[in-house]
Amino acid sequence: MTITEREQQILRVKAASFQPELDEALEQTLRTAVLEAVKTTLESALEEEVKAELVKLAADRPRRSGYFQRGLDTQYGHLRDLRVPKLR
Repeated sequence: MTITEREQQILRVKAASFQPELDEALEQTLRTAVLEAVKTTLESALEEEVKAELVKLAADRPRRSGYFQRGLDTQYGHLRDLRVPKLR
């Protein structure tokens, strides 16, 4: 399920619901799921980018140097501890 589909799902449930407390709980649950999906996707993309860079720079003998953590604000909320790979 894409992020846009999740957001549309939230809006459909809000429009159809008669219990606002449940709407808020569902929205929070869905936002958490979307943020986790975004975090996983971004970390995977960053990892692949570093792997491609390692292949490109093989002659210079670059090395992995672990990760550093960053926060990222999205329209769905704040991502904490996004793992960004480092090269030396």
